[in-house]
Amino acid sequence: MSRTTRLLELLQILRRHRCPVSGTALAQELGVSLRTLYRDIASLRAIGAEIEGEPGMGYRLEPGLMLPPLMFSEEEIEALTLGLRWVRRRADDGLSSAAREALAKLAAVLPGEHRHRMQDSALLVGPGWERRQSVDLEELRRAIRRQSKLRILYSDHQGRRSERVIWPFVIAFFESARLVVAWCELRQAFRNFRADRIEAATVTGERYARPRAVLEREWLSTLLPETVSDGAYPACDTHHKRERNMQEEIVFYTNPWSRGGIVHWMLEELGQPYRMVVIEYGPPMKSPEYLAINPMGKVPAIRHGNTVVTEAAAICAYLAETFPEAGLLPNPEGRGDYYRWLFFTAGPLEMALSLKSANFTLSAEQQMQFGCGSCETAVDTLAQAVAGRRYIAGDSFTAADIYVGSHIGWGMQFGTLDRRPEFEAYWNGLKDRPAHRRTEEAIAKAMPAEPTPSG
Repeated sequence: MSRTTRLLELLQILRRHRCPVSGTALAQELGVSLRTLYRDIASLRAIGAEIEGEPGMGYRLEPGLMLPPLMFSEEEIEALTLGLRWVRRRADDGLSSAAREALAKLAAVLPGEHRHRMQDSALLVGPGWERRQSVDLEELRRAIRRQSKLRILYSDHQGRRSERVIWPFVIAFFESARLVVAWCELRQAFRNFRADRIEAATVTGERYARPRAVLEREWLSTLLPETVSDGAYPACDTHHKRERNMQEEIVFYTNPWSRGGIVHWMLEELGQPYRMVVIEYGPPMKSPEYLAINPMGKVPAIRHGNTVVTEAAAICAYLAETFPEAGLLPNPEGRGDYYRWLFFTAGPLEMALSLKSANFTLSAEQQMQFGCGSCETAVDTLAQAVAGRRYIAGDSFTAADIYVGSHIGWGMQFGTLDRRPEFEAYWNGLKDRPAHRRTEEAIAKAMPAEPTPSG
């Protein structure tokens, strides 16, 4: 439990008790020492929590308090009040009700003077958008949260009707209109749809081909000019390159029993459309057609337009750099760790684990010749790299986490890596990502009844 979570939990415990609670009882419920509890009490008091009591006497939280009284300034309270009032008047029934409840909760926990200022605020919201519409905005918001495609019947400003499948990802609230921003399959482009002109909407049951956040970034990039540091590289070149990358087909060659699962996860995180071609082991993988893609006759491989990339680590690195809008390439300050651990796992670690799996023990001289060192050293090095870290390169999830995490997850599952606490903590932070869950489901469906040897 993080310290912030523990402090919030302590507030909740104190709220449940009307009578003073001993420090020992509080420490036991939180699972901390008395010394830690006393520090936490002092921290809460420092930010304004009115906690009465002292060691040996027990502690009590003043009734009605939830937020520290100094958390908001007068202007911050006015801003919150105005914003929630606006939502209550302007949004759909679901958001309006939520705004009303939020106002009530805020008023209940603010100290007297601040609560009075909020309730008597001179900032009011006047009448505005009152158009009736056939489809409730709450249904549209639900589709956006679930990243669901919608089939809509739309009437434009001239009254012309059309049926379209859209990928809604933004709702913009204006005084005179509500606009749904979406990718339109009919026009193969981003389009704005007036909410009051959507006559009907049905969820198709399909998810977007690209994540909502990626769609929003792509849409924003069409609205904002590119920023360049050198006039020799026009902004339109970058924009045209991005468009070309998005339009060129990605073909993914794989087999469910191969390392292709790493690339599969990468493609799901990327959010770009791709076509998967499953290659069976044996003659199909050694056919002239596939050997023209990968002369090694193995998977995974991708073809992106006219570019062919093989080897899972290289594919992950290529896709992260080719589609930077997906956010899978770290900032420059994180590139050292990114490349280091991506290729350490693809090189020394994989070789050391493979040799151990084949019961081949390297002498000290061979460890130097092979360049992988001993298996124990390689595994210890990886454990130190992930210890106490959520991500392997900086503060954000990257393609390196896909590659490193896959090897750790599979290694623990199949026994090639011990279930060390460092490995389990790191993998537990990655395995439930939606893209990884989708990959596992797709691989499970593609698995044959009987496994064939992996090549």
